[in-house]
Amino acid sequence: MSDKFERFKRMFLDECNEHIRTLETTLASLLAGRRSQNLVDDAFRAIHSIKGGAGMFGFERIVPFAHAFESVLDGIRTGQITISEALLETALRSTDCLGDIIRAAGSGAELAIGFEANAIETLENIARLCATEAAPALTPGKLDRPRSDMSTFTIGFRPHAGLLRRANEPLLIVNQLEALGNLQVTADISELPPFVEMNATDAYLSWTFSLETAHSEAEIRDAFQFVEGDCNLTIQRRERRKAAIQALPPQEPVAADHTASTIRVDTERIDRLVNLAGEIAISQALVTQLIDQSLYDANPGLFQELSQLLTHTQNLQDSVMAIRAQPIRAIFDRMPRLVRELSEQTKKKIRLQVAGEDTEIDKTVNEQLGDPIMHMIRNSADHGIESAADRIAAGKPQEGTITLSAEQRGSRIIIEISDDGRGIDRQKVMRKAIARGLVTEDAELSLEDIDNLLFMPGFSTADTVTSISGRGVGMDVVRRNIQKLGGRVSLKSESGRGSTVIMTLPLTLAVMDGMILRSGCESYVLPMASILECRAPWQKDAGLVPGSGEVLNVHGTYAPLIHLNQVFGQNTVTDPQQSVAIITEIEGGGQIALVVDEVIGQQQVVVKSITKNLEAVAGVAGATILGDGRVALILDATEIGMLKSSTAKKHLQKNFPEGPAGQLVA
Repeated sequence: MSDKFERFKRMFLDECNEHIRTLETTLASLLAGRRSQNLVDDAFRAIHSIKGGAGMFGFERIVPFAHAFESVLDGIRTGQITISEALLETALRSTDCLGDIIRAAGSGAELAIGFEANAIETLENIARLCATEAAPALTPGKLDRPRSDMSTFTIGFRPHAGLLRRANEPLLIVNQLEALGNLQVTADISELPPFVEMNATDAYLSWTFSLETAHSEAEIRDAFQFVEGDCNLTIQRRERRKAAIQALPPQEPVAADHTASTIRVDTERIDRLVNLAGEIAISQALVTQLIDQSLYDANPGLFQELSQLLTHTQNLQDSVMAIRAQPIRAIFDRMPRLVRELSEQTKKKIRLQVAGEDTEIDKTVNEQLGDPIMHMIRNSADHGIESAADRIAAGKPQEGTITLSAEQRGSRIIIEISDDGRGIDRQKVMRKAIARGLVTEDAELSLEDIDNLLFMPGFSTADTVTSISGRGVGMDVVRRNIQKLGGRVSLKSESGRGSTVIMTLPLTLAVMDGMILRSGCESYVLPMASILECRAPWQKDAGLVPGSGEVLNVHGTYAPLIHLNQVFGQNTVTDPQQSVAIITEIEGGGQIALVVDEVIGQQQVVVKSITKNLEAVAGVAGATILGDGRVALILDATEIGMLKSSTAKKHLQKNFPEGPAGQLVA
């Protein structure tokens, strides 16, 4: 019984985190000027759910805080409290505090006595102040969604004895019903015992409500959604009549309810399912390799069914991978609060724009993106966005803008964090790098190479260390974390116009479509999404450019020509007449041409990380097991191109010594 209780408690705490995100999102939307009754209702339901569950599981510090918060939101819903910017700012800070208490409850940490007292007092004080203002309140009443027909409902509500012990408040239900229309209430006190026999935590009263409203029965039932398991509830429609309301707009068609049904599953179970799908993919590849034309000719019916089986297997793999996909919204929703805090700390006016928050990405990747995105936004706020005075002097709006976006491109997810600030001061970057001995004074670095200095460990252009940045532990951590996920980071900047950080990540860490290549005696996998074309022969289009090496003419543009055996230091010689050039797209829209001995074929492969047991290898994104049981490395074309084209290599050898085959060893 104890294990089951702990499991339910953990599920409740997970739900609380979702409710906190709902609070942050809805309150931020209200603060941005979206005065929607639905937003207020969503926020109220979130805090009510937190309070009800906290009472059930005995989280005594959550209940009073949530109750005070709930009372404020209920006042907004019923029009007794006027929405103001100060109230919403206070509510958002209270959400942060409540989130800290919930996280402490989940980890077993002890918070200081009175930790939440100031937040509760501030919330109640601002609510009282807003309750006395004369500004018009949000109108949640019966004309919120006018309809031409009015109905009268008789509602019987008989709470179970333990309803109050789960932190449920019948008065809030009455207030919610009253907001839906004209309400008459009759209390039944027949079950009330003598005073000396009463238990303060038991519910004895029941009620009958008569509600005249233009709302549906489903909307009425919503008022009882948190107590339906703790009461006997009946809702009956008595009559319908035409409303005596004139000049109302025509009724909008009510959309069908497409609310998705969900189920919570332990991630370990999903991981086992994903691993099993991966093993099926390997077995499928093995079976495919064993099929030849003679077998097909001898058993055409069998292989027709086998083809159907392979199709079902592919669909199964796709469905399994979709289970792990999660919207990146869970991370993006946390960033408006961060930007508000940074705006207050830096005394700058900063606005956050978000796009693509519904983009889905693998759960493992999603869980580890929060810190890198947070680092980049902090840098934009502290280093990128100028003060209001400097922006006005530069002819810009005094309010700076940080844009956070995500989109899917092929098998990759692209996340961009950009600002319209001052851009990178490359002269300052060079001075700092020279002062630290990272580059020589006579070094001639490209703009890209100068920008990449910012990703070196401990490097910072800040003159002073602040609570936000300046210690040089942000950019290099971001690059390392993204690389661990099989991704990469690049930086673009224009002086006076702003900067953009681009994070490129794999859509999934488990299965991908790849082209199997052979170079020497080794097999490699190149992601299909990055391949543009294959050329054989290719020699007539090749040439030599002084200072850049071999290039290949690709429809009028020149791509670096890279021999894969040279990249990995293989002691093999590629036969030029038999080799194949793979034209591959790399990050930033560029191209490279990889020369290999042979293209073996296309196959769906299971991606395995090599960084769990080995250090990261430049040019390698991971490994896989082929159908014949051999291990093949998965190539990262962008990194291979960088190894080939880096013009700053000789200036950085002091900090990054050269390894075998001319590779830079980080």
